[in-house]
Amino acid sequence: MVTPCFKRTTPAFRLPLLACLALVPSAALGGCTAAEPAPSPTLEAPTITAFVPVPATLQKGIECPVSLDDFPSNSDISYPAKPRGSVPADFVVEKVFLCRSDMAEVDGTTKQVVQQQELHGDFAPLLAALAVPSDRADGEQVACRAVLETIPVLWLVNADGEALDAAWPTTECRQASGKPDTQKAIDALTVVDTKVVPGSGQ
Repeated sequence: MVTPCFKRTTPAFRLPLLACLALVPSAALGGCTAAEPAPSPTLEAPTITAFVPVPATLQKGIECPVSLDDFPSNSDISYPAKPRGSVPADFVVEKVFLCRSDMAEVDGTTKQVVQQQELHGDFAPLLAALAVPSDRADGEQVACRAVLETIPVLWLVNADGEALDAAWPTTECRQASGKPDTQKAIDALTVVDTKVVPGSGQ
């Protein structure tokens, strides 16, 4: 008796796959197909709103920070906190002072110090720039550059000697550089006096 001999032309490792394909319709392969990856969550862009700080509190005079560590920066999530704030509508500016860091010679050595500069000129462009609202983002999905930006301290003084610490408009990343009109208005003014703040550069 002769036993029938069948020649197999399909490699053994393909047989389970072919059997699966034969049993399941192509439109629904079930366990013969790999599961599709889950869709990535979509990050919603934050909502940007306009923000105007409360009016600044009037003070008896100006005072520049002694240390660079005392300057506000874009890392301050509470900027601008009182007494710093916006310029009241009825405040008439007589003088402007800027507190900023710079290099200067102290006791024969060049050091980084805090300078107090008195500025003269047309203050109208500066007041217009300071009146621009800041940007604030609702939510936490805000993409900001990891760059520390120090914000100079700007004092406005009226004819009675009352002073206010004016807040700079900032972006949703709390960066004043993103609202350049304030710096442009300051650059258009003339520096008539510069003093090194006592105690700085020590």
